[in-house]
Amino acid sequence: MTGGRHGRWPELLLGLVVAALGLASTWIARPGVSRENWAGAFAVLAGLALIGVRRWPWPVLVGEMALLVVADQVTLGGSDTPQLAGAVALAYVAYRSGWPGTAGAYVLFLAATLANVLQRGNAAVLTGGSGVIRLVMLAGVCAAPVAFGRYVGSVRQAAAAAEERAREAEERRAAQTRAARLAERAAIARDLHDILAHHIAAIALRAGAARYAVQHTGRPDEAVAALGELRDTAGQVLDELRDLLEVLRDPEAVESADPQVEPEQVIRETARRVREAGVAVQVTVPAALARVPLVVATTAARLVQEALTNTLKHAGPGAIASVDVEIVDGALLLEVLDSGPVRPRPALPASGYGLSGMRERVGLLGGTLSAAATAGGGWRVRARLPIRENA
Repeated sequence: MTGGRHGRWPELLLGLVVAALGLASTWIARPGVSRENWAGAFAVLAGLALIGVRRWPWPVLVGEMALLVVADQVTLGGSDTPQLAGAVALAYVAYRSGWPGTAGAYVLFLAATLANVLQRGNAAVLTGGSGVIRLVMLAGVCAAPVAFGRYVGSVRQAAAAAEERAREAEERRAAQTRAARLAERAAIARDLHDILAHHIAAIALRAGAARYAVQHTGRPDEAVAALGELRDTAGQVLDELRDLLEVLRDPEAVESADPQVEPEQVIRETARRVREAGVAVQVTVPAALARVPLVVATTAARLVQEALTNTLKHAGPGAIASVDVEIVDGALLLEVLDSGPVRPRPALPASGYGLSGMRERVGLLGGTLSAAATAGGGWRVRARLPIRENA
């Protein structure tokens, strides 16, 4: 009952083994019974017929039953091998077919077996009370291949169902992960949309200042300063537009953006809300954050939001948290650390998308992110975001 991946070798081996065993059994004569040449021929035919049992179980079963009846009439002991081969074919029919087909195959096998038992005047063995018992036992013995075939079939179906459930679960997880990533990309794109709008507005303002200085004040130094600021802002726009194109490489549409807020304001507002919920939060943000490219600062603010939300969710009121932001060696370093729950809390289900969303944001900027439990039972999130200098 092997799959197609093994070819026809199992059936060929089965048929040859059964044929060889049947032929060998005909060479062993009981005392006073001569060996019969036809018995060996029936044994070989019954064994070779099993070679096609996987492809044609019903024809093989019918053929084996025909050999059983004919061999029973022609020889004295040549029906043993067709009986065994018929039981194998019956088991395979039960393995491959539903209950109606299995019932029909069982009736055929039982009828041929009864014909074998009752041949040559043995009808008396099934008469009376003992005959009923023998008939019931014979019916039970003939049902054994059916039970074996159905059992193997049910195991196969259960395995196939388990594989299908695992495949569907994997597809659902992949779809959910992709949906989460698309949602995160949409959020990142909204942030970048706001950043670009901010910079372009600044460019327009500084260009207008330079024009005014040249036309009305007669002070070229003010125009030069405004043009220098315009050049710096344009460089930032080019960098952040490059990031925006990376984000929008996914064809999903981006929803309309919410009004932009300053990254430092986002960090402090998030800390305030978490503090009001019962978590003591200390925030350290350098003044130089205002000079960091907005795409980097906004990503840092979103990381702080997610990390403090997780602190409130898993550590809960009474916990202590700290947010430290610093700029070192051309990179923005961020650490959010909490002390863990002050008392046992029920385990809350984790969607797994918060951390993946943070990694998505950091990865788009070429940074690194680590999140792990601390020895004291708390949680630490660290991120490094490179700061590209304008050309």
